[in-house]
Amino acid sequence: MAQAGKREGNPARTGERGRTSKPHNDARTSGGGPVAAASTDALSSKLEPRRGPVKVQLNTWVLASTEARLKWLVKNRGFTVTSVVDVALQELLDRYDVPAADSDGRIGER
Repeated sequence: MAQAGKREGNPARTGERGRTSKPHNDARTSGGGPVAAASTDALSSKLEPRRGPVKVQLNTWVLASTEARLKWLVKNRGFTVTSVVDVALQELLDRYDVPAADSDGRIGER
C-alpha cells in the first residue's frame, strides 16, 4: 500500500486519475469574445441549482445477488440506483409504521 504523500506509477503524471500537467488547447477555455460570453451564459443557466428534496449520502453493503438484480433493473427499466433504493426504503419504512420526516429530516413527536 502506498504511503500518504507518495505517488507511484508513471512519473509523467502529476495529477490523480491519469491526468497530466499538459495544458489542454480547448476553444471553450480560450479568452473572451462574443462566442465565449454566449457559452458562459448558456453554461450558467444549465448550472442553476436543482430544486427538489435534500439528499444525503447512504453507504452500505448488499449481497452480490441483490446488486446484480439492482443493476438489471437500472439497465432494463431505466431507473436510477438512487430512485430504486429510495422507493424500496420508503416502502419498508411505511410497512413498519415508521413516522414520516419533514423536509429537514426530522421526525416529529407522535
